[in-house]
Amino acid sequence: SGEDVHMAVAAEVFGIPRSEVTKEMRRRAKAINFGMLYGMGVNSLRQSIGGTREEAETFYKKYFTRFSRLTEYLEGVKASVARKGYTETFFGRRRAFEAITSKIPYIRAAAERMAINAPIQGTQSDIIKLAMVRIDAFLQKEGLGDRTALILQVHDELVYEIEEGLVTQVAPKLKHFMEGVLSLEETKGVPIVVDVAVGKNWGEMKKMQS
Repeated sequence: SGEDVHMAVAAEVFGIPRSEVTKEMRRRAKAINFGMLYGMGVNSLRQSIGGTREEAETFYKKYFTRFSRLTEYLEGVKASVARKGYTETFFGRRRAFEAITSKIPYIRAAAERMAINAPIQGTQSDIIKLAMVRIDAFLQKEGLGDRTALILQVHDELVYEIEEGLVTQVAPKLKHFMEGVLSLEETKGVPIVVDVAVGKNWGEMKKMQS
């Protein structure tokens, strides 16, 4: 549906309409979403959102009730890595976790948290690298390789230096290749959405309208 999940969670956490959610509220909600996914407990949640432990516990339960499939996923990953000793990204890239069989609880728990994280962050890493390869092939094919240069990859972002007269031509293509690494069928209908920002330098970037 294109809904911003971080904004939706922020509205629920702070008890306000989505139209009143600020950037700071969304930033905090984003931290909560990723924290919950990677094993954040009630005490850590309380520190993130403020309030009492009872309030944090109530929200914690509400969160996993609303996103019930998340619990299923988390437990599924832990069971799978305990059985196989490794996790896989969407593309089949494996990461081994020898500590998953440790008899020391905190070492095993740390391995479980990393195992939960690995398929998600690993798949994102695969996607961005595939996008880079496909974009480079496109630029070379179109004879734009010496007029468009990849400067940085920052997590799920790509920073390009583009000849000024080519920005409106090239930028939409970059967006197209980044969004098209996986089909909607492969993502079960959840689109990969990419925003494009343009500026003279990183500090002056402004969102480019589609």
